[in-house]
Amino acid sequence: MRYDYVIVGAGSAGCILADRLSENPLTTVLLVEAGGSDRGVMLSMPAALPFVYQNTKIGWGYRSGPEPNLNGRTIDEKRGKIIGGSSSINAMIYNRGNPMDFDDWAEAGLSDWSYAHCLPYFRKLETFADGADDWRGGDGPMHISRCQANHKLYDAFLRGGEQAGFAITPDHNGYRQEGLHVAQSFIHQGRRWSTAKGYLQPALRRPNLRVMSKARVNRIVIEDGAAVGIEIAEQGDTRLIHSEREVILCAGAFNSPQLLMLSGVGDPDNLSRHGIALKAEAREVGRNLENHPGVNLQYATSYEDSLVSELSLYGRAKLGAQWLLTKKGLGASNFFETGAFLRTRDDVRFPNMQFEFLPLTRYVKDGKLVAIPGFQFWMDLSRPESRGCVTLRSAKPSDAPSIVFNHLASKRDLKDLIDGIRLARTLVSQSGWDKYRGKELAPGLEAQSDADLERFIKANLGSSYHPSGTCRMGVDNEAVVDSDARVKAVKRIRVVDASIMPRIVTGNLSAAIMMMAEKIADRILEKPALAPSKAAYFRTP
Repeated sequence: MRYDYVIVGAGSAGCILADRLSENPLTTVLLVEAGGSDRGVMLSMPAALPFVYQNTKIGWGYRSGPEPNLNGRTIDEKRGKIIGGSSSINAMIYNRGNPMDFDDWAEAGLSDWSYAHCLPYFRKLETFADGADDWRGGDGPMHISRCQANHKLYDAFLRGGEQAGFAITPDHNGYRQEGLHVAQSFIHQGRRWSTAKGYLQPALRRPNLRVMSKARVNRIVIEDGAAVGIEIAEQGDTRLIHSEREVILCAGAFNSPQLLMLSGVGDPDNLSRHGIALKAEAREVGRNLENHPGVNLQYATSYEDSLVSELSLYGRAKLGAQWLLTKKGLGASNFFETGAFLRTRDDVRFPNMQFEFLPLTRYVKDGKLVAIPGFQFWMDLSRPESRGCVTLRSAKPSDAPSIVFNHLASKRDLKDLIDGIRLARTLVSQSGWDKYRGKELAPGLEAQSDADLERFIKANLGSSYHPSGTCRMGVDNEAVVDSDARVKAVKRIRVVDASIMPRIVTGNLSAAIMMMAEKIADRILEKPALAPSKAAYFRTP
């Protein structure tokens, strides 16, 4: 049980690193995953996303809270406990983030994480359906499709945005992110395309790569200031697995800091409360937790105008049969086929609000997801100011960590959400919506004042499932990892997942995590970095 590299977590980053590090036949790699197989029709069919989210067998079952600024509410946090990690259960939305996100990382001292340095790795990981150019890749493992967006309510969303004075950007993952757009997705030939499919499955034929599933990692074994392996729990037994070179944590923004703390790496005061012997002081482990908090805005429309008209009992049977036979039709869609990155105020350089549009209205009734005629916006803060933390509940590895995002601790965040609701109402008030616009269901037209909208937000604020920042990368002494993702306080440990983001990106996190994994794989293998790109990008005037 000795390997050169031991990777913890077979998610968006772990599958990529397992593939890249095992390309050398002389290097042995072990990939350890707490969950099981990613095989199954529901996991592969994009339209089955709501059922995947409700499947408790393939998730960690975490909840954040009690949230102090949301009247003590707790919020469900979807995290994949399965081969492929969250890339096997997420909404498949492909958004890289804004180029300014990465340039901000560089300005904070991480000079080789600028957009020019990151763009070649975005291009390396993808095959974009519209073809390669200066911004897009054409021969990478991850297939990226452009949504068809041919339902009339998608068109109304785009036309209403134009009438409100916003531009439609032809490729929000290219030169310009800001504006309205037709969405792009991790969907290939009608199937969900996770990193398990794109990277791990082709690599499994290599004899030097082993995948150990349904095995929980209890801790990293640290001796004389260096990681020498991991302790795992598998089928009731505990055993040690040795790493000759490195242990690489790819367990996500909740589990990676939890494992560091369980291993004795963290804030000495917090560790002592749980009787954990200190191995290395790293006070920021678990801190700097960020997310994209948001709310759903919902409207009614006529039955025949909503996508619900195609989801009757007969429609669902047709959808399933067509997808099984051809991998086409509604079954091949995640339904999030249009969106927008917009600014609610002029004093920010970046779009501070993200919108994802659905041509139906959904809510939970008696624990089940119900769709009714209508349309809705999921609207979230792309750059919130509030910060939270991940801490230990106990020294037991089987106990979930304590997760508190501290949403709305910043008054600016609350004001931006209030302004975002008013912006969404402006979009829907345009003439492009006149044929379809029905009653505003949530928050409802009776909610007009700031106080009304604040009550609605606090009662309904949810999560985009984008935790990050808990093992922050930086050049300062307090940062948990350096620019090569190496844990500063302990030798031979790296962290490669969203937890190392020094600041959350403007958009969904999967694409940026994959880029980071590709980039750090070259660092681990001591390969020359890809040459920086000279492609320009849109900067806010």
